[in-house]
Amino acid sequence: MRPRVLVVMPSQRRLGLLPILEQSGMEVSVAGNLRDAEQQLSDQSYDLLFVDAELPGGSWQHLVEFLCSSGKNCEVIVCSRCGDERLWAEVLQCGAYDLIPEPYDEREVARIAQSAMDSHYLRRFGRSGVHPAAGLKAS
Repeated sequence: MRPRVLVVMPSQRRLGLLPILEQSGMEVSVAGNLRDAEQQLSDQSYDLLFVDAELPGGSWQHLVEFLCSSGKNCEVIVCSRCGDERLWAEVLQCGAYDLIPEPYDEREVARIAQSAMDSHYLRRFGRSGVHPAAGLKAS
């Protein structure tokens, strides 16, 4: 089973990220704003959520809160044009998994996504669970 990923960012900002995720063997869906993301998260289950730090119509923090209150089990990775230490600390404190700065480095995105998937499946299935994403392609 391929990991399901939701990328929440405007179309021009996600162009560099989508090919990396798809080449890593992930099933990728997209949402351009907060309202669309909430709808998709309500209707579907996702393993990972990549969200723009400058999200139109709301904030990435709102999506983290939405996931927590809805009981959805999904790791959140925040993407930013200017990822600094302050934002990275805020991302972690709010419960997101990590921060990825632009420009996207293919190996770093794949490494963080795989690490987030490992964390996701450990929480979901425990140490004895089967890891459905074990077949992800390494870049």
